[in-house]
Amino acid sequence: MGAWTGGFVRDAVGIGLRSDASRSLIPVEDLVGLALRDNPKRAQLLVSTVLAKHVPTVPGLALAAGELLGLLVRSALDGSDPETAPFDTVAHLLARRERPDADGLAALTAVREHLAELRDAAPAAGPELVTVGYAETATGLGHIVADALGSPYLHSTRHEADVPFTPFEEEHSHASDHRLYPSDPAWATAGGTTVLVDDELSTGRTVRNTITALHATTPQAHWVVAGLIDLRSDADRQRFDDLADRLGTRITVVALGVGAVDLPEDVLARARAVIDAAPAASSAGSTTAGDVVVVDASDLSPVRSARFGAPGRLDDAMTAAIADRVLPELPDGEVVVLGSEEFIAVPLAVAAHLDRTRGATRFSTTTRSPIAVIDRDDYAIASAVSFTSHDRTIDGLGPRFAYNLSRGGSRFAAVVLFPEPGADRELLLRPDGVVDALRTVTDRVIVVLLTESVPTPAEWNPAP
Repeated sequence: MGAWTGGFVRDAVGIGLRSDASRSLIPVEDLVGLALRDNPKRAQLLVSTVLAKHVPTVPGLALAAGELLGLLVRSALDGSDPETAPFDTVAHLLARRERPDADGLAALTAVREHLAELRDAAPAAGPELVTVGYAETATGLGHIVADALGSPYLHSTRHEADVPFTPFEEEHSHASDHRLYPSDPAWATAGGTTVLVDDELSTGRTVRNTITALHATTPQAHWVVAGLIDLRSDADRQRFDDLADRLGTRITVVALGVGAVDLPEDVLARARAVIDAAPAASSAGSTTAGDVVVVDASDLSPVRSARFGAPGRLDDAMTAAIADRVLPELPDGEVVVLGSEEFIAVPLAVAAHLDRTRGATRFSTTTRSPIAVIDRDDYAIASAVSFTSHDRTIDGLGPRFAYNLSRGGSRFAAVVLFPEPGADRELLLRPDGVVDALRTVTDRVIVVLLTESVPTPAEWNPAP
């Protein structure tokens, strides 16, 4: 069994994490480790073991976590009690803190097949149900939940688009602005139910901001908030109840793990001191830059981002076709498929296809979050590569990161990079860009180019 990746922060900074066994289907400590943000607003970062954002993760585990969350949402909607056996199986696999062996992978596959049967047997979702995921961390998770519910899906974004938008704030983040770009003005039905999906609820402030902003234009009878973990205090929970009373609506919260985080009063100063004293990160074990292979899959069906709204279910034929283009370029050994910031759902589905076909495949994504790197078994972020972004975002070009592509000098045999469809090729390949950065931590970088689908003027029908 591997070490818990929150131990160092607990001991060095005094940040405690507690799981509420009576309300958790999976212990919080098995769902997250701890790292330190390089951010003056908040010291701690809860690093998910199943989100596949900062930690390269077995694709089936990331998908199963989202599907279990979808099962919880469905139970909240129909008032049923969810089966606990699928949660127990995933909890057992996570508690080992290492890649599942053959028996573990077989058990994981059985769980996912059972969850798919439950999904397919459930009554079809009506037009009054819609799911919304949060950028950037939960865009993929939200898509999985929408799939489990059979609902349409929309995610918030920090991408720039020349269209009307609805803004709201994520106040603790270093990049706080969110926008919604639904191309369909009827994306939510007044009096319906909206499911908001985020990876964690620390205080719930972002969710309350979202509900307040959206309820003002499209009041909902029921808001369901779904997170992998819920660490809100009693006071934060009361704020949700107060908001529901004030708006005259209902707010339900579901999570795989429920607990609390304990912070010392001087947590920011303690974290800063630990970061400043940390040794320099180790290299990835080679001074030879990896080669670069470009897989031009732009002739396949264009990919439309769910930031404009999309069906919850991904096109399996599309993801299989992309995987078939990638497979011949993969070397022997363990590889990681790397999504890009908000572009998560499609690359994750491709990674799952590759893992079923060849095994030895993990999934992670790039991110805009600056995190302190300390290469220890009991710390959640062991390595980083940084580069300049290449997407058109509301705050312009800036630094971006990919974490844990090497730990203790290890390297993946290849990194399969999925930029946003339609990304600027010159920006991707420039000297300070993502491709050059990835070449320092692997022997092969495979860049998969896809065509972007955007709403045409005829399709675009913004609300007045």
